[in-house]
Amino acid sequence: MLLLLVLAITALLALLDYVKKLHRFPSIPTARPNHPVIGNALLFRGTDLQQKFERFNRVFRVDRLVKGWLGPMMYIGVAHPDLVQRVLTDPNCLQKPFYYDFFSMRNGLLTAKYDVWKPSRKVLNRTFNTRFLNDSIPAFRKCSQVMVDRMKCCPESIPVDVLPYTMQCTLEMICATSMGLDVLEKADNKQFVESMEVFLRKVATRIFHPLSYIDVIYRRTENYTQLERARHFCLDYAKQTIDKRRAALENQSISTKEDHEFRRKIIIDQVLEMEGDDELNDQNLRDQIMTFVAAGSDTVGHGVAHACLFLAIFPDLQEKLATEIVTVLPSEEVDITPETLKNLTFLDKFFKETMRVAPPAPMIARSNMEEIELDGFRFPPDTIFIMNFYELHRRADIWGPHADRFDPENFSEERSQGRHPFGYLPFSGGSRNCIGLRYAMINAKIMLIYIVRNFRLRTHLRFEDVKFLMGITLHLAFKHAIVLERRN
Repeated sequence: MLLLLVLAITALLALLDYVKKLHRFPSIPTARPNHPVIGNALLFRGTDLQQKFERFNRVFRVDRLVKGWLGPMMYIGVAHPDLVQRVLTDPNCLQKPFYYDFFSMRNGLLTAKYDVWKPSRKVLNRTFNTRFLNDSIPAFRKCSQVMVDRMKCCPESIPVDVLPYTMQCTLEMICATSMGLDVLEKADNKQFVESMEVFLRKVATRIFHPLSYIDVIYRRTENYTQLERARHFCLDYAKQTIDKRRAALENQSISTKEDHEFRRKIIIDQVLEMEGDDELNDQNLRDQIMTFVAAGSDTVGHGVAHACLFLAIFPDLQEKLATEIVTVLPSEEVDITPETLKNLTFLDKFFKETMRVAPPAPMIARSNMEEIELDGFRFPPDTIFIMNFYELHRRADIWGPHADRFDPENFSEERSQGRHPFGYLPFSGGSRNCIGLRYAMINAKIMLIYIVRNFRLRTHLRFEDVKFLMGITLHLAFKHAIVLERRN
């Protein structure tokens, strides 16, 4: 009897809380379907991640703001680029909402609370400087060559899923440049990639299932068991690589300025030098390295695979890119340098268009530490703001009447002139944007140079067939099945 009374009171309080929220900001449209207690949870019913992604995108097809609930938690969808800019550049909107805690990486730049993120970002900002990026190019070239050598073992007439090749390549790149490790033959690379895929998928599943916000319920689920297993493997992978680098440094004699400058090229070395400070302890270091490795391999690996698929779908664009590559880089003996990359203007436009159509992180969230005003509405602290870059990149008022088409000329100088600075955000925006955005653009372009130089890509798929899944990062709803035909 007592239990029933408690349940009844709990249900009544939840209903009253829902009614109270329903009457807040009444002139902001509400996401549908919307129900007491569960809010918009029915948007994510079933197991079809493609349908969930499409349903959630429809919520953001408004001009400026939309409100909704993930269970009892209200969120504000921010759709217009003026408002997106306002949120992402406000110094009081640099906090991450509670569900970033589901990653269980309290120190990583992607997930850390503001007070942890700020000093870490300050320390790590200088690691992605121009010199580091330029010095990373030889490693990018080596890994790209190994990738195409693996691809050459594939039969030429049978479609091949290129994603495992691009993912392994980006993992090897980030390990080489962030930790100074040659992991080309590391036995557990494949398992790390697979574990990271599971980890991200399970975190996304929890975010969009409000009942799983309650730890006592969630810890009894199979989703929790699989997430923890994958997370621990990834953390162990990061720890092993850190330990190897630390041991290498202890055996290395740094006696000259040149030696010291060489060390400054490696991200982990700069962080390890600060281990005596309170800013970056051992757990912090492990979280940071896992964030670098995971984000660097997953986002770029999928981005390059998407680009390969679009090249195969549009053979005329593929040949235009192949011609440019041969013109600027007539042989493999010609070095790829920052200058030659600048001269590959069509490659730049093509990959930017890939990032527009398929942004690596399709949705992000922020919460405010102090009251913020948007469109005359005053939102109290701890309001959750969600920004959907996938839909932002398809707004007709930014990209024109054919925003749903794939067109690299969207990034021509003429069309780019006057475009809203927050209308294109493949790597987020503001001071809490992706720290590795220039790094990602360079290694992705080098991978594509090697792929297009060695293969002609074909597929039976059409652009309108391309669908994506609900998740933390943007994943294709099916395999990147492409026929790899050798070029002469």
